[in-house]
Amino acid sequence: MDMTARDVATWTGGVLAGAPNGLRVTSCTLDSRTASPGALFVAVVGDRVDGHDFATAAARAGARLALVERPVPGPHVLVADTAGALGDLARAHLAALRSDGRRHRAPSVRVVAVTGSVGKTTTKDLLARVCGVLGPTTAAKGSYNNQFGLPLTILAATPETEFLVVELGANHAGEIAALAAIATPDIGIVLGVAPAHLGEFGSIEAIAAAKGELPAGLGPDATAVLNGDDLWVAAMPTPAKRLIFGTSPDAGVRARAVVTDARGHVSVDIDTPKGPLHLATALVGAHHGINVVAAAAGGIALGATPEQIGDALNGAGADSRHRMALIDLPGGVRLLDDAYNANPASSAAALAALTETAVATGAQSWAVLGEMLELGSHSVEAHLALGRLAATLGVTRLIAVGEGARPIATGALAAGMGPQAVEFWDPAPGPQEIMEAVEAEATNTVILIKGSLRVGLWRLADALAEAASTGGEA
Repeated sequence: MDMTARDVATWTGGVLAGAPNGLRVTSCTLDSRTASPGALFVAVVGDRVDGHDFATAAARAGARLALVERPVPGPHVLVADTAGALGDLARAHLAALRSDGRRHRAPSVRVVAVTGSVGKTTTKDLLARVCGVLGPTTAAKGSYNNQFGLPLTILAATPETEFLVVELGANHAGEIAALAAIATPDIGIVLGVAPAHLGEFGSIEAIAAAKGELPAGLGPDATAVLNGDDLWVAAMPTPAKRLIFGTSPDAGVRARAVVTDARGHVSVDIDTPKGPLHLATALVGAHHGINVVAAAAGGIALGATPEQIGDALNGAGADSRHRMALIDLPGGVRLLDDAYNANPASSAAALAALTETAVATGAQSWAVLGEMLELGSHSVEAHLALGRLAATLGVTRLIAVGEGARPIATGALAAGMGPQAVEFWDPAPGPQEIMEAVEAEATNTVILIKGSLRVGLWRLADALAEAASTGGEA
């Protein structure tokens, strides 16, 4: 990022105050704590924090310019809505990169966007690996997939960037369409439709319509890469070219076999228009097979060869934290950390991966499960169903954490799981409590930790992983 204060004002329709037109900014942040010399600080008004209150702190840290909704001390650009202006700035920055990319001895940047109810971040990370083999790549950090994260990702692209990999998330209608209008993808990948954010959308049909905003918003020269195994996705209309991936015989990029080894690592045999491909990854759980195939299909759409895709994805693990990471703990215990977020589909997949991994190694399977948020009136039944699934899959021990997760325990008991195997904890257990409980009953154990982000079970996963890395007590 390298733009002038005048550029910022022009591209956002704002009014520049207290700075010369030629003042240059070289990075962008919404957090004064991460402001660096030369940064543009964007003051966002949130539910609990008003970024304008931290403009002076950002300036002390080196920020040269602030993007604000009301005047603040120091150089700033005044706009009506900083969130919308941030999107405008990202759109203009990307347009500038595309228009003069060849002047910098690089092809014009190509944008790859991925959406879906589950698997977005893992697939985005795999796509970044594929693009990285093809040329200089800028990719979203973690789950930078909303009205703030997407623009920040775009603004991190440089004139040398040839591939920009972004993730599009949504919890209301129209959000993906708005994000796609900023990113203007060349490749749009839709993974699947599942009951996530049901409390906001109200129905699976509404969720499908929201995910369909990505292929619908592509141009005729773009390519929509669609999961043919998901009937909602396969039926999505698009003006773009279509490339279908999945397991059906008519898929353009077809998975012939998905297998897992004793540690749960998934391998996939794939037929592509350019020849067969075998990918052996370090991702845990058979459910990741479709993410691997999607990333391979994205690579094919970009012109990659099977050899290049193999170089990128063989051995690939989870690049973003708290997403099915298998971590060795003391005493023969393994942590299956999938604590970043949770919905019914991802939680079911995590339980399946837990039991598959445990059975393959003769271990006990423990599930520490927190609430799945944003399910609205569907919440109680979804949690009951998850508990029933845990019992059906043969989970050895279930610990439901927090009042919202109590129906998980109820469902497990109703499905025949023994009372001695089901616990309800509120508040969440600490790492020492978990390890003491495991040591009291067994040492060969796989422990899944899963829950929605705001539940905070990722803190427990972090504490357990930290103890393992330092060799200290949990």
